[in-house]
Amino acid sequence: MQTDVRCGKLVIRNGWVICPVCGKGKLLLIRSDTTARNLPRKCKRCGQETLVNIEAPEPASTVTSA
Repeated sequence: MQTDVRCGKLVIRNGWVICPVCGKGKLLLIRSDTTARNLPRKCKRCGQETLVNIEAPEPASTVTSA
């Protein structure tokens, strides 16, 4: 079992999460309101398995200052 843990920002292109190892494989198609925690995904291109954590973005504020 691997104990190597790498953390970093996910790269998203056109709604697809891109593999952080090879930078070319598409791991997962996501929407803007998607959330996930410790979701294992395997890249079809390089074969590396990565745990994906996706948090919902902060909602836009509707309060305005006059």
